[in-house]
Amino acid sequence: MNKQLHSISFAQKDETILQMIANFMGADYVIYSKRSSATIPSLFINSKKIKKDLNNLGISANKSMIVSFPKVPNEYLPAFLRGVIDGDGWVDIEGYRMNITTGSKSFVYSVASIFESWNLNFSITHIKSQANNLIYRIWVKGKNDLLQLANILYSK
Repeated sequence: MNKQLHSISFAQKDETILQMIANFMGADYVIYSKRSSATIPSLFINSKKIKKDLNNLGISANKSMIVSFPKVPNEYLPAFLRGVIDGDGWVDIEGYRMNITTGSKSFVYSVASIFESWNLNFSITHIKSQANNLIYRIWVKGKNDLLQLANILYSK
């Protein structure tokens, strides 16, 4: 969500998902996509009303910097964290490292608490973004810990 303009954007590697969002919203749209590895296709929608409605639902500009971990019942934590990893993380091709990236210190330490309760070895690192914001990364490394995490995340 843009701070100054009345616009929202969605970025997604799969352009068909962006088309589905635009069609569902009944929006006229343009998907911007440079066919390079560094650019992800993006859908921009300019609407004061949609931005206001999203604000009323608790979505705001730069929310990723302040978002707290939602109240998720324990039975749904594995599915929720699968989604977090899918959206804001990655697992390396060999399967020995997993990372979740967030701008929210509160969020990363909540994930750490969950990983600790699951007896996973993890670490947290941080870097400064180009905008001088702290970006946090939580890592699970090692074949055994990643297998344990996979068993938890895919047990149901």
